[in-house]
Amino acid sequence: MRVFILDRKLQEQGIGIVDLSGRSGVGRSTIDDIRRNNGSGRRRATIEKLAAALGLQYDDLFEETEPDAAAPAATRITGIDHKELVDIAEQYEDEGNLAMYQCLTGLASRLGNSVEALLDRGDELLDSGDEEGAKGVYARAILALKSRHLSRLKQSLRRYLDLCEKDRDAPPIISLYRTAKERKMDDPELFYLIGTFFARTRQPDDLVKECFGNVNRLIDLED
Repeated sequence: MRVFILDRKLQEQGIGIVDLSGRSGVGRSTIDDIRRNNGSGRRRATIEKLAAALGLQYDDLFEETEPDAAAPAATRITGIDHKELVDIAEQYEDEGNLAMYQCLTGLASRLGNSVEALLDRGDELLDSGDEEGAKGVYARAILALKSRHLSRLKQSLRRYLDLCEKDRDAPPIISLYRTAKERKMDDPELFYLIGTFFARTRQPDDLVKECFGNVNRLIDLED
C-alpha cells in the first residue's frame, strides 16, 4: 500500500504549509486537498513541484507499507489496490474480454477510488499524446461519478472538454450533466463548465439555458 508522507517530510525539514506553498507555487488549498486524499486527486506534475521545493523527487513523497486495519476490507482481502485493479481491467479490455473488464472495474468501484484512478490514467494518456485514449478513460470516469469526486473531476474536466470540442463529441458531457442533476451535485463551477461546452459546441438552446439557469440558481442560494 502506497502512503503519501508529505507531512512527515515537512516535519523533518521544519517547513510549514504556507512556506511550502510559497516555495512550490502550489496553492495552499491544493496542498491541503492532496494531503487529505493521500496524494491522489492531483496530476503528478503538481506533486513533483512540492517534492522539488523540498529538494526531493516525486517518489520520495511516498512510502510502501503493508495494508492496515483501517484499509478497506476488500483491499485487505485481495492484497491489491484500486489503481492496480483498473490497470488489470484495462488489459482485459484491450484483449476484447469486456465481461472480465466490467467485473474488475465493478470491483474497483467497490474499493472506493476508481474514479480518481481513471482520471489519473486519463491525464497520463493525454500527457503522452494519446488523446483518443484519454477521452475514453475520462468518459468511463464520468459513468462512475459520485459527489465526493467532484473536486478531482473538475481538474480533468477542463482538459476533457477541450478534447471533446475538437470533434463535437458532446454525448458524454450530456451524460455528466444528467448525472449531476440526478445526484444533486450542486456546484456552480461544474454546471458553468458544462454549460460553456454546450454553448461552444452549439448544443440545443434548451440545454444551454437549463445549465446556466442552474448556475444562477446555485449562486442565488450561496448569496
